[in-house]
Amino acid sequence: MRAMEKANRERGSKWWPCLMRAWLLGIGGLLLHGSLPRVHAQVLLERSFRVDVESEVLAELQARVPGANWGERGREAAVLTVWLDGRSHQDVILFAGEVSFRYALHLGRVRPGTHTIHLLWNRTRSAPHVSAPIIEDFALHLVSRADPEFFPLAHSPILYARPNSIGRFTDIPLLMWYEMTRAQEMLTIRYSVIFSNEDGGTETNALMARWGRATDIEWVYEVTITPEGRVLDARYQGTRHRTRRFRGRREDDHPLLFVVSDNNNFSDRGRSPMRFALRPLPFDTSAVAREELMDRHPWTYRIMTEELRREGKVGSTPRVGQQILDPRRYLYLEIASEQRDAGVSLAAKCVGDPKWYSSDLGFVYFKLERSGFLRTTIPLPEGMSASHIERLLLRCDALLDPRTPRAGERWAQAGCFVRGVRKAFFLDANFRPGPTLPVRMDPIRLRAGDMVEIWP
Repeated sequence: MRAMEKANRERGSKWWPCLMRAWLLGIGGLLLHGSLPRVHAQVLLERSFRVDVESEVLAELQARVPGANWGERGREAAVLTVWLDGRSHQDVILFAGEVSFRYALHLGRVRPGTHTIHLLWNRTRSAPHVSAPIIEDFALHLVSRADPEFFPLAHSPILYARPNSIGRFTDIPLLMWYEMTRAQEMLTIRYSVIFSNEDGGTETNALMARWGRATDIEWVYEVTITPEGRVLDARYQGTRHRTRRFRGRREDDHPLLFVVSDNNNFSDRGRSPMRFALRPLPFDTSAVAREELMDRHPWTYRIMTEELRREGKVGSTPRVGQQILDPRRYLYLEIASEQRDAGVSLAAKCVGDPKWYSSDLGFVYFKLERSGFLRTTIPLPEGMSASHIERLLLRCDALLDPRTPRAGERWAQAGCFVRGVRKAFFLDANFRPGPTLPVRMDPIRLRAGDMVEIWP
């Protein structure tokens, strides 16, 4: 009898771990403990891979979500949680919905050996009326220290979601890019992010007038390193857009940053149950506006619009504040211009319509007062396209308080130096930038109050 009991215990010790593993990783679902608080999830994919040398790991995930629609409440998106070697690493919001879409992920640093990835459908974080995501493809790419891209990947920030955005599917990071500059042997890398919108800060129609989009674009983190990768200096964009020295935690070389304000500024301290690790893209803004990256990834315009609609920010008439027209009813313009105590605006006239439509909507605050490559938009009547644009003009206005010291002298010198128009386009029905108007102009200096036609 004792021998039989001993045999039963031995058999039990063998099948019990297998039963537990089947329960945890089975199709029926699981309750996991980790950086997330007790997440009800379903395993959709398990993948093991081997690394021979220390590397940064990139992943491409092709997926779609039946029944999901970013523009519809309750069906916004499914959320995946990525586990690496038994630990929760990041969350992925599948914002593209039913459309098959390729998401670019960054899984961070791994050492030589065998590693395992699990993709879990995080039902708790997902919208309530979506089905299980369908994983169509999952590919990994290893970047070792010998690769020139290693350092930009190795120092890219991991972003924690703003707590009041979780479950609301708002202001999510869509794209991250980096730019590099060298001084002697030192390398400085600056990271920026495009968010789907911003719930605070600049109102929506001011975003369209002053920035040419309703997404939010913010620089996040800047690091200077030695040729060996040692950090010499690290800073980030804090609240109120103030630059602060980074003193927070890192995972390997990846800084942990928290979105803490409704206009998507950051802190190196905080708490949040969701985090994102986007694959940073190389992108140079020295000769283009930052919004050019959206043009190269036009799905960003669609996600921007669907979120605006869901939040009631799109209407039949633009109103000062948060309501704008359908973004496909705007003429998008990019100019290269330098302002001195002045702001530049543009206006368009359409064929058969005597009215001029302006980018600033008649508000001083909506004029472009900064310098560089600048985006703006002009709201137009429904049905307009590039072929309907009859005339375009530039206007320069002084932006100077007459009560300031030496106001008269500064007023006389106020002006705009417009170097050229780089782009003028509409979004098509699928939110892709259409052909640009061939606006050709020589650089021109405008004094405050001057106007000049630049098209045809």
